[in-house]
Amino acid sequence: MSKRLYVFLSLALTSLLILVSVGKANANHQAQVLGDSTTSADLSIPPTTEGPGLILPDSPLFFLDQLKQNFRLLLAFTPETRAKIYKDIAGERIAELRFMLAKNNLNAAKVALDGVASNLKNASAQVSQAKLTGRNVDTLAKTINDDIKAKQETLDILENQATGEVKSQVTSAQESLLKAKAEVEDSLQEQELKNEIKSDLIRKAERKVDNASDSARELQRDLDELNKEVGEASKNSLNAREKAIKKAIEEKNEALKKVEEKLLEAEQKKQGKLLEVQGKVSEQAKEAIKKAQEAAIGFRQAVQNVTQIQSGSQGNSSQGSNTSGSSNSNSGKSGGESNSGKSGKD
Repeated sequence: MSKRLYVFLSLALTSLLILVSVGKANANHQAQVLGDSTTSADLSIPPTTEGPGLILPDSPLFFLDQLKQNFRLLLAFTPETRAKIYKDIAGERIAELRFMLAKNNLNAAKVALDGVASNLKNASAQVSQAKLTGRNVDTLAKTINDDIKAKQETLDILENQATGEVKSQVTSAQESLLKAKAEVEDSLQEQELKNEIKSDLIRKAERKVDNASDSARELQRDLDELNKEVGEASKNSLNAREKAIKKAIEEKNEALKKVEEKLLEAEQKKQGKLLEVQGKVSEQAKEAIKKAQEAAIGFRQAVQNVTQIQSGSQGNSSQGSNTSGSSNSNSGKSGGESNSGKSGKD
């Protein structure tokens, strides 16, 4: 075998090893992005008060269940009745979501998840329609609003467990529920509306903080995976160089040995620099995670402090009112005694 051909084959083998390793890293990354790493064993939600429909989303006859529900809606002649039916359907879907996760059927779980969001959106729309006709919908609006909040809390648990595409689907459903809640809130009584707006703003801020923390953790996982794959590629590349040198020694090919030694030295320097840079990036990611977690803790503590201060202010206000009343009473009493005394003198 000629020296040129041997060098060519050696370089080709090294390149092939690197490409295979990089391809593996890309496959792992794709699995994370698409949510392939998420299985039903990783996902679960607490039991719900509602029960599933007779036909589950994983059944080929599921369309019959949907036809039955459409028929129920067809017979509902008022927006209030339709709103309640949509709420009940959403309850069935959240129960079915739990069953589909347990069955490891993520496609059917998505159908149930979409059903939760779409039906509560329709329920909110029906409440708005009833309000436009001049009906009193205070109680109905509160019922739908409370139901949406319950579903949000359930999906919060699922969203924290999920990754990749599944997480994106849950997040999308959460956004739909947020819009539905905003619509039904317009039909609440004034004080309840103020409380819900405040609650929604706090929830929105908390989700942003949590998402930032999740993004930082995902970045760290990606970097760890990349470091692992690059480390393996580097190891394979160096092993290939060392084997080439050993082969050259066995063949007593000094020229080829010197070429391979220089290539090995260059590869070692390159990998050393690469690992150094990756180490710095990894440290920066860890620092970002730490700051995101500190921000989340700080934000929740701030919300708790505000709530405590407000509670204290309300208590002081009531106490102040009582004190004021007592003062007025004493003042009146004092005034009475003064007038009485004056009358006696006259």
